[in-house]
Amino acid sequence: MSAKEVAVTWETITFTYNGAAQGPTATAESGVTGETINITRTTGTNAGSYTSTASISSVTGGRAKAGNYKLIGATKAFTINRAATATAAAVNKTYNGESQAGIDAGSYTATATPNENYAWSDGTTAIKSITWTMSAKEVAVTWGTTIFTYNGIRIFIFQRERL
Repeated sequence: MSAKEVAVTWETITFTYNGAAQGPTATAESGVTGETINITRTTGTNAGSYTSTASISSVTGGRAKAGNYKLIGATKAFTINRAATATAAAVNKTYNGESQAGIDAGSYTATATPNENYAWSDGTTAIKSITWTMSAKEVAVTWGTTIFTYNGIRIFIFQRERL
């Protein structure tokens, strides 16, 4: 006696990376009153192309014997697309004496590339350059007394701004 051939029905074949295992849903109807075929299928996690393979994990009801069935169409190609990320950008800063990217005043450029599971929000995956500037801190000079009476001695006034 040959096993009864049953077709696998596949649903959802395109996914977006979310860090969890994903794969198309697979079902198969036994066609025998009172018997239900329970299917498992393989999944993928990272962005890429995969083939999911369905198999019978068990049969419930009736004779409850998986060997009585043979799956037809037990494989299905599916894709996990890269997740879109935010646009690469930088914020201009002003020198404050504390640790910041680009410690001294000046212009800076960095590059960024999304890893294999992500794409930029515009769908591209190429390296992007990010440019920002660190402005010099503006300081005010405070003068002390500026009116002097000449007494034959040179007077020099120096005062430092406290940060």
